[in-house]
Amino acid sequence: MITITLNMKPLLTNAAWRGRRFSTAAKKDFERRLQWSLPQVVVVGEPYYRVAYDFYLKYFATTDYDGCIKVLQDCLEKRGIISNDSKIIDARVRKFPAKKDRIVIRIEGCDLEAS
Repeated sequence: MITITLNMKPLLTNAAWRGRRFSTAAKKDFERRLQWSLPQVVVVGEPYYRVAYDFYLKYFATTDYDGCIKVLQDCLEKRGIISNDSKIIDARVRKFPAKKDRIVIRIEGCDLEAS
């Protein structure tokens, strides 16, 4: 299992795209910052993954937990940490109030029998 801690605010899905297909400048900037922050690791134990996301949020009460996930998962895939986000078969998402935004991600490889 690997644990990744990112001292940044998650980019919400609503801020990531204009219309259906066009990325916003905020999404491009978030992806660029995230690529520099993510470690050069690969999760072993494919073909599937178990993932836990903990979001520590300054604006806890007004942030939907599900809007924090999509862009983040896509970046994990682009970085090569996971092979494909469609292979996540078990996910846990939690959010907590905090003075500073932070994201903690725990990923482990698994197979169907172990899930």
